[in-house]
Amino acid sequence: MPDASTTVQMAQHIDFRADGEAAEYMKKLVIPVVIVTLLVTLIVYAIWTYGISFFIPRLLASSFLIAGMMIGAIAILIIIKLYTRWMFLNQVVSRSIMVTETNLPNIHRIVMKAADRLAMTPAGVYVAQDPQINAYALGVFRKIIVLNTGLIDVAGEEELIFIIGHELSHVKYGWSVPVKMLGITLPLPLLFSSQRREYTCDRGGLLASRSLNASVMVLAKLAVGKRLADMIDIDRLYRDRKDVQRDRISRLTEFIASHPPIRDRVYQLRQYYESGQYRELTQ
Repeated sequence: MPDASTTVQMAQHIDFRADGEAAEYMKKLVIPVVIVTLLVTLIVYAIWTYGISFFIPRLLASSFLIAGMMIGAIAILIIIKLYTRWMFLNQVVSRSIMVTETNLPNIHRIVMKAADRLAMTPAGVYVAQDPQINAYALGVFRKIIVLNTGLIDVAGEEELIFIIGHELSHVKYGWSVPVKMLGITLPLPLLFSSQRREYTCDRGGLLASRSLNASVMVLAKLAVGKRLADMIDIDRLYRDRKDVQRDRISRLTEFIASHPPIRDRVYQLRQYYESGQYRELTQ
């Protein structure tokens, strides 16, 4: 059985990213591509109908106006989005306590343990007074993790390691998706929410906690709260693929959601727990 340092060295050389991130990203580009294709089709039809000498001057005249409006609108949207994110980040930090060796030392110990098992430098972790059972990573240049007190109050130590490992994995893989084009892998910005990324981060949480039941329990608490989660048979929850398929409602609704359904996350966690990669990193 490898010691902790050997495990860290292995983690540095093994990517636990879930398959299919690039494929999901390209699928979500379908709608923008369809819109652009329709516009190009309309332009081609207009040129074919009225002739290029009639259409091009009018297209150019209108294009300057349309392009100016679009560029202005996009610039305003980007500025507003960056400003709101910056404000939200500052608001969170201003009403939170940063986890350190002297501030919330038990949580700091768990953060360091999770980061060590994921072979990465820990991000800054903040605790915010919020009854919602939630945690999240945010920031671009300076990435931080925020733990709500509502989540800490209902999570045991192994469960908290899973949560922190999940958020550390968001930091580890950043806000981009590797997409291969013409033999070159390009890190495209994560413009859309990625469900496959959530599977990846759940893997990171499991690698950090080393406890399948604790990891599944966290997802159960996110779904129904602590009181009802304690009534669930965690050992049997979504163990069988038939249970997952039976609970499916709408594939389209699930596809456009920001996070995959809890049932799929539980099933994917079980699959990864049985994988050779997980055994290689943890045994």
